[in-house]
Amino acid sequence: MNRLVVLWKTGNLIDINELVFPYVYNSKSKKWWDDVEVIIWGDSQRAISENQTIQDLVKKMIDANIKVYACKKCADDLCLVEHLDSLGIDVQYTGVLLTERLQSDAKVITF
Repeated sequence: MNRLVVLWKTGNLIDINELVFPYVYNSKSKKWWDDVEVIIWGDSQRAISENQTIQDLVKKMIDANIKVYACKKCADDLCLVEHLDSLGIDVQYTGVLLTERLQSDAKVITF
C-alpha cells in the first residue's frame, strides 16, 4: 500500500491554507496516495481550535476519508481534548502511532 503520514505541527495560517490542507486533501482526492493520515501536534491544535475556517478544512479532510489524529498530550496541555474530539479528530497518545508509521513503509512528512 502507498501510504502518506503527515505530521502537522505548524500553526502558521499561510502554511496551513497554502500547503498543509491543499497537499493533504489533494493527496487523497486525486489518489496520489492510497492512504493518507494526519497527526496533529502542538501549535496546529491551537490554530484549529481558534479558527472556524481551519476547523472546516479538517472536517473536509475527515469527510474525504483521511484519518486525522491529535496528540492527547498536546491536547491535554492546551485543554483542547473535547473540542478536537467534537470535530471528529481521533485524540490519542500518538508516540507509538508515529513510531509504527516511521518503522513501516509509509512516507512521513512534517509541516
